[in-house]
Amino acid sequence: MKSLAGRFAKLAAVVCLGAASLGAGALELRGFRGIAWGDGADTLGSAALAHADGDVACFKREHENMLFGDSPLNEVRYCFHQDHLFMVTLDSAVSLKALISEFQRAYGPPVARLPHAASWGSAASSARAELVSLPTGGSPSRLTIYSNRFAPQWAKSGRADTSHRVSAAL
Repeated sequence: MKSLAGRFAKLAAVVCLGAASLGAGALELRGFRGIAWGDGADTLGSAALAHADGDVACFKREHENMLFGDSPLNEVRYCFHQDHLFMVTLDSAVSLKALISEFQRAYGPPVARLPHAASWGSAASSARAELVSLPTGGSPSRLTIYSNRFAPQWAKSGRADTSHRVSAAL
């Protein structure tokens, strides 16, 4: 018969491992809306080029679901580096606070939070998400989701403004 102390030690170890995995901020997305990270632009179906910069091209699908959960969206862009999906950008019609609540329902609290930004995931995750409040324009907030595996080097810095290179002209 195993001792009570031994059982308690095993239970404590399981709880600690579970807490550590939650605290790691893992964001394990395999892609977005049926398009897997690394897929080519042809998997989008009917889409229009929104922006191109060197070996990066961003597209908008002609028939896109303009909701993220219950939050309305103004625009959804799928960005490809050397024809591999690496980033999806959603310009929201709602405030940063509302979009954080929406994303948090599915993926838990952000690993980092600033007054005008929040982020989920890390370099160890399969994906990373950054939510920022936009200073001007038609959308109050932007959610950018990156594949850590397929993102070009400039997008792997982990800063909330890394999508600026691609999205500044969008």
